[in-house]
Amino acid sequence: MRASEAAKLLRPGLLEGVWVLLVGAAGEQPSAASPRAAIHAALGELGARVAECEATVAGELAAEADIQRAVAAAPAAEARTGMLIVDGAGMFLAAGAGRAGLRVCAEATWCVTRALADAAFIPGGRGGRIVYLAPAPGAGAHAPAARAALENLARTLSIEWARHGITAVTIGAGDASRASELASLAAYLGSEAGAYFSGCMLDLAGPRCGG
Repeated sequence: MRASEAAKLLRPGLLEGVWVLLVGAAGEQPSAASPRAAIHAALGELGARVAECEATVAGELAAEADIQRAVAAAPAAEARTGMLIVDGAGMFLAAGAGRAGLRVCAEATWCVTRALADAAFIPGGRGGRIVYLAPAPGAGAHAPAARAALENLARTLSIEWARHGITAVTIGAGDASRASELASLAAYLGSEAGAYFSGCMLDLAGPRCGG
């Protein structure tokens, strides 16, 4: 799935009834051209209800109790489809884009994923969508490792949580990727058609998987 193909399939009202928790780094001041801001805007324009949560503070993992409180406040049970989008790329950069960034990105992603799955996706077999945004290969010396960590987590969860109706996909940003491209893919994955993707990386740095 190319970003250009996904963009052609987006239409007004496509994500009506979809609730999204968009997770990133605290203290970040996303510009209008940042992936996080672009994703929030794109999903909202298509009818999704979008809430935000910070999983890292000052480059470190936020208190687990704070993450759980934020997740508990999410009205996912009221939505037709619940969706978690984790800006792993933003958290990696906020933590310095080095070895610490790799650690924080992986730990924070798993922490918020587990919290939301336990609170909203697994109970009652409601299911849900999980999307991880991985850093571009050139984002830092440990960016490839961060990409691999998020891809492996998505692949593992796509198998272990499939019985709960949960899908998991990683979007791998390319070094020249535009925020709008990442937003289009994220929006597509929240649609009914996006439910057919799971356990793969949609890699804008090069082909990695089909659907």
